[in-house]
Order: sequence, then C-alpha cells, then structure tokens
Amino acid sequence: MAIVLTERMKGWIELMGCHLCVATPGGVPWVTVSRFARVTNPDQVSFAMEKGEIGVIEDALLKNPWVAFGVSKQGGIRAAFQFKGKGKILRSGAEFDNVKKMATGVATDAVLVVDLTELYCTKPGAEAGQRLDIMPPAEVDAWEKARWTDIPGK
Repeated sequence: MAIVLTERMKGWIELMGCHLCVATPGGVPWVTVSRFARVTNPDQVSFAMEKGEIGVIEDALLKNPWVAFGVSKQGGIRAAFQFKGKGKILRSGAEFDNVKKMATGVATDAVLVVDLTELYCTKPGAEAGQRLDIMPPAEVDAWEKARWTDIPGK
C-alpha cells in the first residue's frame, strides 16, 4: 500500500528537519541531520544537505540505499513517527536545482531523495512500533487526529 503523509506529518517534517540513519551492509549505523526537508511527492521527502551532513552517510548509503528518519528537535516527541524508504543522492538536475533553490540558508552540496515504503509509530506506550503504512491513508489520518491536534505552521 502506498504511503501518503498526513498534513500534520508534512508540517513537522518541513518545520523541524530530520535525523537520518543509514547502515552499512554489515549493520553499522550512521546518523546525520538535515535542517531542510520538503515533501516533494505524497510518498517522497527530499533533504537539502551540506557537504558535512551528506558526508557522514554517503559511503554507507551507496552500498545500502535504505534510510530511516524521524523529525528533529521537539518534533521527535510531537511527531512520533519513523519513516523508512530507499534513498538516492542527487548533485545535479532539475530535482536537485528545485530543492536547492528552496533551501535558503543551506549550502546545498547534495539532495537526498527518500521514496517512502514504511511508516511506524514511535509514540511511547502500547502503540510504539505499530506499523501505519499497512492502513489506508484515510485511516492513518483519522488515527493521527484522534491522538494529536497540532499542525505546525497553522
């Protein structure tokens, strides 16, 4: 089933940036941050990354394209989700140029595009680890609205 991010998820991702994690084929994790994130398609998030940010994860990502990320800062609590998907690094082309143009204040060296395939709840308690991407989008939206009402930027 395709992942469709809710308005609230999009707001938190774009407001706070994200922590991104990749792993080597041997399972060694590498984590970096991206201060700029944009939902570029209903199931895709693009990150404008400076040289030092992408440099932390690039070698591992080239060998293993799977990326997991969560919202940074207070968003880690208010937007208690883990997003997973396959990533690709762009350094040129229209998609790169569009994201770079939006990312004011970021010395964009690369754009990491993550095509989402999995979505999990990380809210403490009985729902922790619940897989949400197996639910229809309308159910995910209703599930989220029953728990939180804040939408960043609104």
